[in-house]
Amino acid sequence: MLNVQFSDSTEETIIGYFASPQDPAVWPNMGTVEVTDARWKTYYDAQPATSQQYLPAPQ
Repeated sequence: MLNVQFSDSTEETIIGYFASPQDPAVWPNMGTVEVTDARWKTYYDAQPATSQQYLPAPQ
């Protein structure tokens, strides 16, 4: 499972990735997705190559 932050409560768009769970009182709209989730692929593909090397690759 990947710890992510969504843009809002609809959980349609991922706007951030975290290595571990975060406090939802500080970081709103936290959730988890699998590396197979299409939303993760969209987020991953939008990142520069220099950042992608530090992110789990979509499957």
